[in-house]
Amino acid sequence: MFIQSLKSSTSSHVLIAMLSSVIIVSTVSAQEYIVPPMVNIPAGNFMMGAEGGDTAAQPIHPESVAAFQMGKYAVTVAEFRNFAIETGFNPESTCGDNIGSQGLGGPKKLGTGRWDKHRYSYSDYQPVTCVSWQDANAYAKWLSNKTGIQYRLPTEQEWEYSAKANTSSRHFWGDDLDLTQACLYGNFADKTGEHVNNNKYGLSNVGWIEHADCDDGEAYNAIVGLYRANPFGLYDIVGNAGEFLNSCYFEDGYKARSKEEDDVNNCEFITHRGGGWHYPAQPHSIRDRYKREGWNRVASLTFRLAVTGHNNHSDASTIDFEQSLKKAQVQRIATRAKLPTTTTNLQLVKKAGNNENSSYNLSWQPSTEHGVTGYEIYQSNSPYAHLYGGYYKNHYKKINSVNADVHSLEVNLSTGMGSFRIVTKTNTQFSLPSKPVAVAVEPDVVALPGRIYMNNTAALKNISLYKSTRKDNPEPYYLFKTNKNSDHSLVTSTFNIDVKKSAWYRLNYRGKSFHSAPFFKLWQNNTLLGEFSYEAEIDDKTSSRHKVYLQQGSHSLQLSVLREGFDMWSMSWLEFTQLEN
Repeated sequence: MFIQSLKSSTSSHVLIAMLSSVIIVSTVSAQEYIVPPMVNIPAGNFMMGAEGGDTAAQPIHPESVAAFQMGKYAVTVAEFRNFAIETGFNPESTCGDNIGSQGLGGPKKLGTGRWDKHRYSYSDYQPVTCVSWQDANAYAKWLSNKTGIQYRLPTEQEWEYSAKANTSSRHFWGDDLDLTQACLYGNFADKTGEHVNNNKYGLSNVGWIEHADCDDGEAYNAIVGLYRANPFGLYDIVGNAGEFLNSCYFEDGYKARSKEEDDVNNCEFITHRGGGWHYPAQPHSIRDRYKREGWNRVASLTFRLAVTGHNNHSDASTIDFEQSLKKAQVQRIATRAKLPTTTTNLQLVKKAGNNENSSYNLSWQPSTEHGVTGYEIYQSNSPYAHLYGGYYKNHYKKINSVNADVHSLEVNLSTGMGSFRIVTKTNTQFSLPSKPVAVAVEPDVVALPGRIYMNNTAALKNISLYKSTRKDNPEPYYLFKTNKNSDHSLVTSTFNIDVKKSAWYRLNYRGKSFHSAPFFKLWQNNTLLGEFSYEAEIDDKTSSRHKVYLQQGSHSLQLSVLREGFDMWSMSWLEFTQLEN
C-alpha cells in the first residue's frame, strides 16, 4: 500500500491550532514524503554498558545525553517507498531472508528478498528491512532535504538511554527473569515463533537460544506499534527488528579511541541494537555488530530516525500515517490466529499388577479454552528424549488422538522407559507440546578409571542433551549450549561414579568452545577438583593436558560450566586414566 500525505486546508489548520496552541502544523504541498512521528527525549545522565557478560558492552560507565528526538517507530515500508520511488532505489533481490532447520542464514549468505518483498513481508506498516546502513543514512539525508529537518540515525548512547528510559531493571518493564511479561512490550522469540518455525522448517529454539515463556502473536517482523511503549513513549525499541545506529562497534568494549577510530565512515563495524523477533528479550546494554562494507542486506535489521534538540512540529502527513497505521494494527490483531494454550500437569502412573507390567495411566489437566477439539498424544522414540533439545517431532511420534472431553488414557512402555507429550488442538491450530512426563532411565554408575558419556547423566540444569544424526558415530550423545551475549547462567550435569582407587588420574575430554579460556569445573561430592581450560590450537576436539585426584568409593561427580559472552560449546565425554605413582 502506498501512503499519500493529506493536503491541508485552511480550516483544518485552524481546527488543529485551536486544539493545541503549542503545536505548529506545516503543510505538505505534494504527496511525496511522510514526516515521521517523533518523541521528545529529555536530556539526562545514565550508566551505559554492563558489569558482566559480553566484553563488548564493558565497562559500565556514566554518559550524558543532550535533549533530542527519537522516532516513535522504526521507519516503515510505507515511508521508505516514497524515497525508493523518487531516487530509483531498486536493489537486486538478494537480501538475506534465509531461514531453515538451522536458523537464520546470516549476513554473508545471499537470499531472495528485497526491501519491499521478502519472506517475512505482509504489510507496508512493518519496519523496512533489507536495507544497509548506507541506505538508512541516504534515507535520512533525503528526508532532511525534503522537510528542512535534519534527520539522522541515533548514536549508541542515545539509543541505550532511550531504551532504558530512566529505569534500572534488566528490561524497561522490569527484571522479568522468566520472560513471562516480555510479549506485552515487544516481538521476541516466543511461543508463536517456536510453533511456526517448528511446523515450517523443523526449527526449534529449545535447547539452543530458547524462547520467552509468553506469546506475542507474531513469528517474524511485526507491524510497528503493536505492543506497549516504553516510559519515553517509544514503540518496538527492543524486539521486532534490530536497528542500525550511527556508532562504531569494537569487540574490546568502551575504551578511549581517537577521532579517526570512532569515525563511522571509517570503522570496520557499526553497531545495531534491540535484538529482534528471533531472540528472547535481552538486557538493553547488549550490543551487536554489522560490517559497514561487504556484508549482505538482511531482513532482520531496520532503523529509526533521530533529530538533535526538541520541537513540537507536526505535519498532515504524520497524522494521516498514524491513522492508517492504527487501521493496519487493528486488522492484524483481529485476523491473526491464536495459539492454543499448552497442556499442563501431566502424570504417568503405573497400573496395578506385577513388576513387569508395562501399562501406565497417562492423565493431564483438561483445557478450559473455547474451541479446543481434542488432544494428540506423542510418545518418545528414545529413553533420553525428555532431555533432548530441538524440534520435538524429531524425538516423538504421535500414537493417539482423543476428543476434548478425554483427559486420560492407557499407554504402554514396552521397554519400561520413555516419555510422553501432549498437544492441544482446535479446528485450525495446534499448541506447542507439553513438557514431557517420563519414566526415566536409571542413570548408570560409571566405574573409574573409564569414560563418562553425557547420556550417563543423572541430572541436567540449564542445558539439553543432543543426539548425533550420524548413524556411524561411536559417541552419539553430547551436551550443547549456545551462550548468548547476555547469558550468565550456570550449567551443570551430574554423574554417579564409582572410583576403584584413590589416586591421580589423567583427565581427557572431548569438547569444543569458541574461546580459548577456562572451560569447565569438576566437583566430587561438592568439593572442587579443579578448573580445566580449552585451547583451540592445542585441544581442537580432545584434550589430555589435565590431571585430577579422585577419592575411592561411590560419589557424585558434577560438571559445571559458566560462560560470559557469546559462545557455542559442546561436551561428548570425560575420560579418567590412573597415573602411575
